[in-house]
Amino acid sequence: MQVFTILAYVTVVCCFLLPFSEQQYTPDWKSLDSRPLPAWYDESKIGIFIHWGVFSVPSIESEWMWWDWKG
Repeated sequence: MQVFTILAYVTVVCCFLLPFSEQQYTPDWKSLDSRPLPAWYDESKIGIFIHWGVFSVPSIESEWMWWDWKG
């Protein structure tokens, strides 16, 4: 019961503070460029790994297809 009371209190406080936010988000490049990026983000090496191999060719299921196929 105490967790519910704390959760209700935090929810009410957040609802009252929501209209007082400093800036509104606008979906354009100017708004996105105004927000600074962390230094580590520009220095990091972020990549995407895509797996395309034997398991993806049958398009039946994932790798578990071979368990049913062998019996």
